[in-house]
Amino acid sequence: MTARSFALPATLLLLAPLAAAPLRAQRVEYSAGTMRYRLSTLTKGSQTSPMGNQDFSVDAKQLLTVNLVRPAKDTVVATVTLDSLDIASSQGKQDLSRLLGTKFVTYLSPTGKLYSSKAPDGADPVLTQVTESVSRFLPSYRSNLRSGMTWADTVSDKVNQQGMELNRTVVSDYKVLGDTTVSGEKAYKVSRVSKVKAAGSGTTQGQPIAVESATTSDAVFFLSPKGLYLGGRQNDDIDVKVTILAQGAEINVKQKATSTIEALH
Repeated sequence: MTARSFALPATLLLLAPLAAAPLRAQRVEYSAGTMRYRLSTLTKGSQTSPMGNQDFSVDAKQLLTVNLVRPAKDTVVATVTLDSLDIASSQGKQDLSRLLGTKFVTYLSPTGKLYSSKAPDGADPVLTQVTESVSRFLPSYRSNLRSGMTWADTVSDKVNQQGMELNRTVVSDYKVLGDTTVSGEKAYKVSRVSKVKAAGSGTTQGQPIAVESATTSDAVFFLSPKGLYLGGRQNDDIDVKVTILAQGAEINVKQKATSTIEALH
C-alpha cells in the first residue's frame, strides 16, 4: 500500500489577471469546440504506519485536448485526449507512455454538472483513477453568473479507488469574485471551497482494508462569457486513514497538493 495510491489528482492555474470592463449578468454555458490545457500538480506528504514514517512527493504534468460537442439542448459531450503525461516521484519516474492517446468521454449539463462518464477500454488500473479525475475536469457552475453571486452544492456519489468503491460526499461553496482578463479573454473569476469525505472497504493486494478520507479544497477558476474554461488553481489538504482489517493496523497519510491548469487554446 503506497501513499500515491490514494492521491487525488486535482486540476486548476492562476493566470495574471488584468483590469477589465465589468461583465453584465448573462447566461453562460459551455461552448462547442476544442481547446488544449497544460496541467501541473505537485503533491507532498507523509505516511505513518507500524513500519515507521516516510515522506514522499509526486510531480505530475499533463497535456490534454478537450473537445466539446452539444448533441442536445441539455447535454454536452466532452472527449478528453491524454496527449502527454509525466510523473516523477521520490520513488522514481513512472513510465505511463502506454496511456498516451487514451480518450475519456464524459456527459455533462451545459453548466458542467456531471451526468455520467465512460471509462476507456482496457483493464489498466491507472485508467480507473484517471477517468475519475478527468470526469470532473470542467468545473460546474450556475448559468446566470454575476459579480458577488454565491451558491452552494452538495454531491453524493461513489468513486473507485484501487478497485474499491467508496461513498463520497462533496459540499462546495461558490462565489463570483469579480471580472478579469485571462490570455486576452474577458472572464468571470469564481472561487470554490469544498469539503470532501469518502469511506469504503474492499480488498487491495490481497488484503481486506477499510479507507476513510477527508479533503479540504480551495480553488479559483475562470470562465469566459462565451463558455470557455480558461483554467485556474487549486490547493488540496488531504488526510487518509487505511485500516488493514486482518491485522488491525493503521496507515495514515497526509498530503498537500497544489494544482494549476493553463488554457492553451
